[in-house]
Amino acid sequence: VLLSLSLFSSCEKKQDSVIDPSQSAPILLDAACTLSVVNTDTINVGTLRTPDDLLSFRGVATIRVVHPQGDQEISSVKYSVTDQFSSVVGEGIFRDDGIDPDRLAHDSLYSGYVEIQIKRVLVGKLLLSFWSENPSGQLSNTVLLPLAIVRLNHPPFISDLSAPSTINLSETNSFTISVKVVDPDGRQDIKNVFRFTPSGKVLPLSPKNDSMYVETVSLIPAPAPGPYEFRFRAVDRSNDSSNVLTQTIVITNTGVIE
Repeated sequence: VLLSLSLFSSCEKKQDSVIDPSQSAPILLDAACTLSVVNTDTINVGTLRTPDDLLSFRGVATIRVVHPQGDQEISSVKYSVTDQFSSVVGEGIFRDDGIDPDRLAHDSLYSGYVEIQIKRVLVGKLLLSFWSENPSGQLSNTVLLPLAIVRLNHPPFISDLSAPSTINLSETNSFTISVKVVDPDGRQDIKNVFRFTPSGKVLPLSPKNDSMYVETVSLIPAPAPGPYEFRFRAVDRSNDSSNVLTQTIVITNTGVIE
């Protein structure tokens, strides 16, 4: 999402620019950033999300800066990112040199990466501040952009259970089951897909392709004949659970099924 805002708060030292225009400070006209809302539940650093996870992410910002005496009077364009406690969680500089992510050199548009590092526990507003200075150290106005940090985890969802309804032990000693698992936050957010066995064990299913998970169920030793309930569930990195799918499979012949 591209966010653009011009919000000025003067930080200039007093000067008489009519008498000595070379002592004027640069002027920031506007700024735009690709960061406006960040859902940190889409950023993973391990198999499980914890409040103390240290998250790093970045966006691209572009600031338009001018000076009455030309580009030579703009010595630097800088940014900082602060949280609601005024702690700095990111800072750096922007360039107008045509080197990525800046598109064209010397066009008064200074671009760079806004790099931010926070703990997952942080939720709320960050503030992006942009300013410039001339070779004498005089500061321009400051342009401010808000950045919302949210946690919007979505649990996985299981569907398309494929399993036989009846198994004849005289014909086979194993069978395959499969389920489809999707997560709105992406496949990388799925931590485990598993089956609860009739005896109370939890067995994992293996990923087969983009969304299918499979298991080959062994019938050795041979189970006792009768109906067996198979239950399937998935959890994500936030330990949020999916729906549960259940299917009864009837075994004909003898033993204990796992």
